[in-house]
Amino acid sequence: MRLRALLAAAGLLTASTSVYGQAKLAGKWQTDNVKAALEAQKNAPATPEAGGRGGRGAGGGQAIMLDLQVDASGKISGTVTEIGNPPVLNIETGMITGKTITWVTQPRGVTWNLEMTDDDTVTLTGRVFAGRGGAGGGKGPAPGPPDAAPGGGGGAPAGGDGSPKAGDGALKGGGRGAGRGPQQPIVFHRAK
Repeated sequence: MRLRALLAAAGLLTASTSVYGQAKLAGKWQTDNVKAALEAQKNAPATPEAGGRGGRGAGGGQAIMLDLQVDASGKISGTVTEIGNPPVLNIETGMITGKTITWVTQPRGVTWNLEMTDDDTVTLTGRVFAGRGGAGGGKGPAPGPPDAAPGGGGGAPAGGDGSPKAGDGALKGGGRGAGRGPQQPIVFHRAK
């Protein structure tokens, strides 16, 4: 009987912590450089420099604003605004579990991974951009029919022994993920 009471108390404590974190996440959040980026955008020349993305405020990082809603089940919805990089992104399939937050934004299909550091701080720990290769890898050929040989592309394996040969459609390295280095965390604070 005591064990059941302890388990019930532990369950309630876990549920209340989860709901507390969810309630604290709802609202407006922004990087520290949003004010400077908005000011720079307002005072920018009529024609931006070729290739410039904008949105970089004091401190050099991307200026981002979040407007988040969280329902009782932990589902997140809302918008992400990257200053100088339209359009406004809509949050889809967002969830908070404990302090871990994950969502996908559309129309770009970017997966965001965040962590709630405290009641007034959320840290973006990584973004996965849809359709881009990762470091050391890349997209291989389109898959062949279900009965195709390993290595993709269909047909008989090169050389008859199944080993990949040049031009046989085997997966190769590549992609555009290398060269940027590791993503730096982006810190959001509750907007005042």
